[in-house]
Amino acid sequence: MMRLLGLKGLVLITLLTLGIALVGGYTFVSARSYVSGMDNIMAGQLGRAAMQSVAYELGVPGPREEYMVTRTWAQQPETIRAAFDEAPSDPGTLYKAHVGGDGPFGRLYFAVRQMTPAGERFVTQQLLSPPSMAGAISPAQGRLVNLILIGLGSALVVGLVVILLWRRISTPITALGAWAASLNENNLNQPVPDFVYPELNRFAELMRNSLNTAQQGLQREQAFLSHTSHELRTPISVVRNNLELLRKVQTTSSREPDPREGEILNRIDRASLTMKNVTETLLWLGRDDRATHPCSDLRLDQLIIDLVDGLRYLLADEVQLTLDLSPAEQYLPESPTRIVLGNLIRNAFQHTRDGTVEIFQRDSFVRIVNASRDAAEPAGDTGFGLGLKLTERFTERLGWRYVNEALSSGRRVEVTLGSADVPAEDAPLNVNHSLTGVRA
Repeated sequence: MMRLLGLKGLVLITLLTLGIALVGGYTFVSARSYVSGMDNIMAGQLGRAAMQSVAYELGVPGPREEYMVTRTWAQQPETIRAAFDEAPSDPGTLYKAHVGGDGPFGRLYFAVRQMTPAGERFVTQQLLSPPSMAGAISPAQGRLVNLILIGLGSALVVGLVVILLWRRISTPITALGAWAASLNENNLNQPVPDFVYPELNRFAELMRNSLNTAQQGLQREQAFLSHTSHELRTPISVVRNNLELLRKVQTTSSREPDPREGEILNRIDRASLTMKNVTETLLWLGRDDRATHPCSDLRLDQLIIDLVDGLRYLLADEVQLTLDLSPAEQYLPESPTRIVLGNLIRNAFQHTRDGTVEIFQRDSFVRIVNASRDAAEPAGDTGFGLGLKLTERFTERLGWRYVNEALSSGRRVEVTLGSADVPAEDAPLNVNHSLTGVRA
């Protein structure tokens, strides 16, 4: 039944049924109240006629329900004046008096002092005692209790219907949310569960198709990245091998080598080395499992020195390089560590034209600060744009702490290789290498 109605149909039919039931029920109660009111009026008139007849036979004053309007309070009947201690004093205020108790000859008197354009008027009326009238005519108080009970019952029914409707709707919606939160690349191709309502099933199918499309695009991107990186390794290796052959040919040749040839070979060597590092970085980013990163004991200070020596050609003129290193043997994956530190050092060397580059290392913590003497020089990571971006993605995947902060005239990057804490600046340092060099 729920599948045929759908979510919108269920809500619409429930609300319409509830509204029709309430309108029909209160229409029936109103009709019953109208008929009961007319019966009460007729019973009251017949009861007063009987009381007047009995009063005439017994020779006592009968009930009077006419309005008595007089100019003065003294003109009112004696029985009415006797019921009140004094004449009504406040204009427009209703005064009441009950005389004779709840017996058959009890009276209820009303009096009002009313100001009119012709002067003040005193208006009075006498009725049978309300308890006697209620007992003689019909249980009006019982009808009020019935109305209250009907109202409370209606409110209870409405509340129960709303609760049942909410539970009927919220249960599959909650299941849909839990299913969407559990989607991953492993269960994305599994059939969509049944969520009772066609609207929810269509929404779940659309969600799965959208995620499946995004997953397929990501897989194509990763495959393209991996294949491209693998394909680039071969020509890069060919270029670097031929560079080595050219250098050997130059050294074994009998003719005097041309200095321009050496400069050309150096530029080709640097470009191929950069391509090799970028390709290796992309290949490592394409891996899905951290377990594929084998770890070993690394001398981190020596690794930094080797990277600096290999990238020293990137230092521009008048750049002061300072190394503050401490002997540290860390259990780390060698290739990711070399890639991260190489990218950071290369980025610092390339973006400093005239200034300083400081490399600080303690245990597994490394900080690199490059600052230009010319404060107007932009501090953004222009030129080799892949350096910091790839490093950020790499450290995020490995779970390493990485901080990249722009300074007024340069940049400061900090990386903690592994899970070690950042060492305090004021701690005693065991400096192994402190080198300062200026490239002229």
